[in-house]
Amino acid sequence: MSVASRYKNNKEDAAFLANDAFLKIINNLKKYDKETPFEAWIRRITINVVIDDYRKNKKRIEMFESVGEFNNDTEDVSFNEIDKEMEEEEVLRCLLKLPPATRTVFSLFAIDGFSHKEICEKLGISLETSKWHMKEARKRLKIILEKELI
Repeated sequence: MSVASRYKNNKEDAAFLANDAFLKIINNLKKYDKETPFEAWIRRITINVVIDDYRKNKKRIEMFESVGEFNNDTEDVSFNEIDKEMEEEEVLRCLLKLPPATRTVFSLFAIDGFSHKEICEKLGISLETSKWHMKEARKRLKIILEKELI
């Protein structure tokens, strides 16, 4: 559920992804390799379910959402000023403020450890688009964190 929650705005959608992942885990238990840690295997299946869901529901317009409430003329924020002991819920709340495509690329890259090349292959986007989403996520997260500190 914690993996699915990073990618969806509400608990119902995250629960749907978690249930789908759980079903795939149960159906594929015979394929589990005992050499692999069980938690890593479950996490991988859940991430694949998230990626499949993204592909099914991807809309090109999400890739280029307007900045809206965000101001591009912000000063750089030093993350040394930000409390390094942020609770997981606070981080999740900040991530959920990102547009879906940007959040997906950021989570896959920064949290789940995928390379841009792997992200491109899995999401069906170009390398430049993946890198743009990372840059956009960093920029927006700085703005969000700035607002949180005020």
